[in-house]
Amino acid sequence: MKPFKQGALDRFCSVYSGINSLVMLGYDLPQKKAQALYDYVIDQLECYSSFFDVAENGADYKRLEQILTFINDYLKTTKQPQIKFMRPFYNNKLSFDEIVNQMEQLKFDNALIVRVKCKEWDHYSVYKGLSNNKLRFFDSDGMPSINMNSISHKKGEKKYQLMIRQIYCVNKVYLDNTASKVCKLNRKPD
Repeated sequence: MKPFKQGALDRFCSVYSGINSLVMLGYDLPQKKAQALYDYVIDQLECYSSFFDVAENGADYKRLEQILTFINDYLKTTKQPQIKFMRPFYNNKLSFDEIVNQMEQLKFDNALIVRVKCKEWDHYSVYKGLSNNKLRFFDSDGMPSINMNSISHKKGEKKYQLMIRQIYCVNKVYLDNTASKVCKLNRKPD
């Protein structure tokens, strides 16, 4: 399984990360179906006067949520299981190692869309896992991994910043309206 690739000059990593999260969740998305989904999302962005904003500036968390909602609308029309999404690390004070440990647990039943920033770029991707001290990604733009010693959740601390408030846990909702495993953190007792 390979991630769909975005164009070298576009800023649609948010759209690709949404589509690639479905691939990670096991949706049947051959090229033709993925293209139809992509076209639907782009059409919806245009209908809601958001296309040029995303094309010029990329997406913030509100726009990513809009894109995930469009993906869900498309899944409804094709009678496929829908998705639920949430931000599990919003307003959590965890160390970077605790965040990565939680991401490792969540990835087994969910797809995790992450936002990584540095001085040169700002990018959404899908978290694949931790191996050999590297965060690995199922990425649309060729970012396969980042060394753990080069990334932090604190601004300016390291070369890359993992935007923890913009980590999305995405899971599949089945016809009986149950989610695969809800995106819940393993919390330490107070």
